[in-house]
Amino acid sequence: MNLIKSKMFVGLGSEINSVRFEQYSTNAKFEELSKPNGLIYYEVDNLKEASSICLKFIESFSLASSNWIGGKVINEKSDFVGQISYNGRIWDNENWDLASEIKE
Repeated sequence: MNLIKSKMFVGLGSEINSVRFEQYSTNAKFEELSKPNGLIYYEVDNLKEASSICLKFIESFSLASSNWIGGKVINEKSDFVGQISYNGRIWDNENWDLASEIKE
């Protein structure tokens, strides 16, 4: 029996919507530029917590689905564990065509 629990990490990140950026007003451009740019991994205990943290991150920075690049959940060996979509749902595959929702 393995008593050591594997660590899990969820990717949190956003990127500038470059397709629409030039169409934004000056104020909207400043708002867009104030959002985090890039990806960081945050340690979580389970997939439900990963989903909750993703939703808080999206809300805190007023991200649109076009900005959201996070949601990938990995273990300490960088193996895929799950994918959190923009709406907080948890998936068992990175390929959306093959993915099934994980109910936790």
